[in-house]
Amino acid sequence: MKKLDESLSFYDEAINLIDLDDYDGAIKSIKKNIDSFQSQDDIALAYLNCGFLNDKLGDNLSAIDDFSKSIYFEAKIDIINQRSKDISFSGRSNSKYKNGNYQGAIEDKIKAKEIRLLEINKSKELDNIKIDYKNILLGTFLKIDLEPQYNVLIKGSKIQKSKYDLIADYKKVISDKRKKEVINKLEIISESKYNIGDYKGAIKAIRRAEKYY
Repeated sequence: MKKLDESLSFYDEAINLIDLDDYDGAIKSIKKNIDSFQSQDDIALAYLNCGFLNDKLGDNLSAIDDFSKSIYFEAKIDIINQRSKDISFSGRSNSKYKNGNYQGAIEDKIKAKEIRLLEINKSKELDNIKIDYKNILLGTFLKIDLEPQYNVLIKGSKIQKSKYDLIADYKKVISDKRKKEVINKLEIISESKYNIGDYKGAIKAIRRAEKYY
């Protein structure tokens, strides 16, 4: 099988297709090359990219399947230097939420948070350079020169924000301290709702908290 760096042209093709909003074409470009990957990391990242692209297409079930495959292969790796394993769980959570599986969505979010905390404890020196789901929401890595497979991840996972997002406007006029207070309050609400079995309320509170990042 080819090494990833010998067959990166399809990722460049995928980037071009994403720029044209041809997400289905980008998925096909990636998936027809998955068998050429040798490492669990490369396979996991390929499925992760396809998960976000299927989510953009509104194909929630395919997205959940891709994220699940990414999670499966990531579980075989101790530490991934370039990205957090929380991304695949958060991605799957979003697709489950859109598919009406609120319990699965909140449980994936809880798992994502646990994983990120474990990663930070294991490898503090990588914390500032690793892409995690919070970075994706903030667009932190948009202006950094990334390898093609990670450019696909950033482009594919970019969330379209509403022009009339009141939270986005509110964020501009409050302090970082206030943002943290709101996030903490919403996380407490989410936990309390989860404990009483209100999974929809729990995941909605977490998703609202993420808008304050």
